[in-house]
Amino acid sequence: MTDVVKTGNEKGTTSQMYASRQSFRDDFPLTKPPAHVLPDTRVLVALLAVLAAYFMVWPIWRAGFLLEIAPNEGWNAYHADAAMGAAPLYPSTDTLIVNNYPPLSFYVVGWLSKIFGDALFVGRAVSLIAIFALGGLIAKAVTQLGGERSSAAIAGLWFVATIARPFNRFAGMNDPQLVAHAIMVTGLVWFLSRDARGRSAVPPVLLMVIAGFYKHNIIVVPVTVIIWLLVRDWRRAVAPVVAGALVATLGLALCTAIYGDVFIANLLTPRPYRIARAIGGLGRLQWVLPALALWLVWFWHDHEQKAARFTALYICVGLAAYVLQWGGEAITDNAQFDLVIATAIGFGLAFSNAGVTSFGQRYGVDRARQIMFLVVAVRLLATAHIEPALVLIDGKYRAEFFSNAMVVRAEAARIVQIPGPVACELKVVCRMAGKPFSYDDFRTEMIIATGASNGLDKLSLIHAHRLTYVRNDLRGDASLLFRFIVGRDLAHRMNLK
Repeated sequence: MTDVVKTGNEKGTTSQMYASRQSFRDDFPLTKPPAHVLPDTRVLVALLAVLAAYFMVWPIWRAGFLLEIAPNEGWNAYHADAAMGAAPLYPSTDTLIVNNYPPLSFYVVGWLSKIFGDALFVGRAVSLIAIFALGGLIAKAVTQLGGERSSAAIAGLWFVATIARPFNRFAGMNDPQLVAHAIMVTGLVWFLSRDARGRSAVPPVLLMVIAGFYKHNIIVVPVTVIIWLLVRDWRRAVAPVVAGALVATLGLALCTAIYGDVFIANLLTPRPYRIARAIGGLGRLQWVLPALALWLVWFWHDHEQKAARFTALYICVGLAAYVLQWGGEAITDNAQFDLVIATAIGFGLAFSNAGVTSFGQRYGVDRARQIMFLVVAVRLLATAHIEPALVLIDGKYRAEFFSNAMVVRAEAARIVQIPGPVACELKVVCRMAGKPFSYDDFRTEMIIATGASNGLDKLSLIHAHRLTYVRNDLRGDASLLFRFIVGRDLAHRMNLK
């Protein structure tokens, strides 16, 4: 059986570094970290840490203001309120609102809001914590698969920087996606640890089921684990599959018993699916493609290694899940997060084993790692967005956040004066005004898109449900605070300045 590479002194020659392969009892050894890290590698880790910290400035700063980062924010906050008794958590299907998420996240955020305050800001804080937790868990997975600590740090930091830059809509947004991934990847790390010692995968798989009740579209880790077990020894997969399926079924049955048939009806809210949209989603891979290509180079040279084959399975399942999900109408970038996590782990291992590639053998491990770092750093920096820099140096720009938050409060005061239920463009405004959750743009759009509206358009549906539609001052939308190194910002283009 071929083994994961165990590296020694990073200053050694390529032959010295990779001649130490030896057989091991289980699939993944619990490798010890190298005695020390080369200064060059430490510099690369430090530079990527600075880059990740720079990109995190914007979502961390933005999270403290009463602005709508995305429509999901008010939606999730309303449902957290409902979980605490403000309304039914799963509404009737004859309304213009829907809850197509499992219940766990709403109870967690709702309970935390009783201690720390508004569910909107609690959800944002938990999301930010989850980003750093995922970075640490990814680093742990890299070491479990035989990677060096320095390479593990590179993998975790690359993930944090990637979420904070191209996927910053979800960074610090009140949404359960990143928290669910943190729970799921905890299950993966637990599985790798137990599997290396020949122990049962049942407990980690049960944790993955719990993660699925926090957010239901994160299927890549359990699918990868089950396939991995099946291809090695199908007998070891039987107990985890049976236990996971049983607990998931019991959980769904319990939710149906608690919430009624509307739970299933909400969860299975229909949406159009287009193959062309699924194919078009491949263009969104541009953010992870450089790291993915670097992993592929390593895999090509070292595909017999168990860690290489595991990451190949993980990445392939993540890519397939992303493409399949992206075909659904109104699916956004969170469908790609499983692939981003898998790519981060694969990139960390490729960085650790850079010496096995043709380039590494010819020019040395240090030079190969420097090139790999340069490739991913350039892609991260190849953006016209300058929000983090402005937060750090421009007092006038920072003042806009305060003034726009005041606009939201003024809008809420205006909505309070309107009698009856109101349909707001910005859900955080209606929620702050104390209005019940009565209008969900996603639900309304899906009713129309699936032909269930009987020919009515959005405004006609709103009027048919006796709601007052109100256009909000869009300065309450955080996306109007995007700024670019070239071109005019969105607020100027919409004549809001």
